[in-house]
Amino acid sequence: MRAVIVIGGSGFFGSAVIRQLHNKGYEIYAVQNKSIIDSKDDISIIVGGIKGLTAKRINEINPVAIFHCARPTFPYFRKLGRSIAAFKASRLNNYLLRQIEKSGIIAPLLFASGSLCYGNSINAHDEKSPLAPISYARQYLRGELPIVRASQKNNTPVIILRFPWLLGNGSWFSWFYLKNISEKNIVPLFGNGENYMSLIDVDDAAKLMVKYSENKIEGGVYNIFSPIHKTQKEFALQVSTHFDSEIVNYKKIYVNGLEVAAMEAFTSNIILTSNYQEIIKDFPFNNLTQTLAKVKD
Repeated sequence: MRAVIVIGGSGFFGSAVIRQLHNKGYEIYAVQNKSIIDSKDDISIIVGGIKGLTAKRINEINPVAIFHCARPTFPYFRKLGRSIAAFKASRLNNYLLRQIEKSGIIAPLLFASGSLCYGNSINAHDEKSPLAPISYARQYLRGELPIVRASQKNNTPVIILRFPWLLGNGSWFSWFYLKNISEKNIVPLFGNGENYMSLIDVDDAAKLMVKYSENKIEGGVYNIFSPIHKTQKEFALQVSTHFDSEIVNYKKIYVNGLEVAAMEAFTSNIILTSNYQEIIKDFPFNNLTQTLAKVKD
């Protein structure tokens, strides 16, 4: 049986990756830090977070791929917390890369990143676009830099997948949309709503991460180009129609305002394209209607 290691398996995206790997019959070793992983009986748990992944342990597992979906968080400290998280992530990612190298395995490390690192622009970003991080990515990218540098080495199978907004029952969509729908039957509109958003069903994103691991591709950066591409206003309208809710200006909901980073994310144009579309060109993406049908309020 093909063994894989999943880092961040308790999270919104990591748990989706585990589901897809489980469906495909992989032998899964899930790295567990503070949050308990909702695992099936046939999933092996590695305690201690990334620090539990020693070179010896990696060599014993001999994985065909390592999936990295984790990011340290300190949400109660907001911007300061993200700075602390970035420092911690940088140290842990350096440790992980050293242990992988010492283990002697040649399996690829696939790292899940986001698109805020490209910055606000009406032009679509491809893999050669310069990095100009905005919002949360200003701190998060600092934690990812060891992975970015490793992906640029020709002899290192490190693959960075940059995803658009992950849409599903969890994370930002639950916090800002489902919560307001459930409690007040309203959908927020941030700013004038004319900015463009690229979105992807979280299960599609997980399937694609597994698909990329199964294709013999070189290390580097790959943007996941999704066909769900809407203005924020169009997105809010479809969400409100699906849940039979009213669209309301965010200022009426968040009377004390939103954190600057959150507003910057919601009001920026984040559009992705890719120079490498062979793997995704025939992929059966869910459309927004299909994704919303799977989401619970």
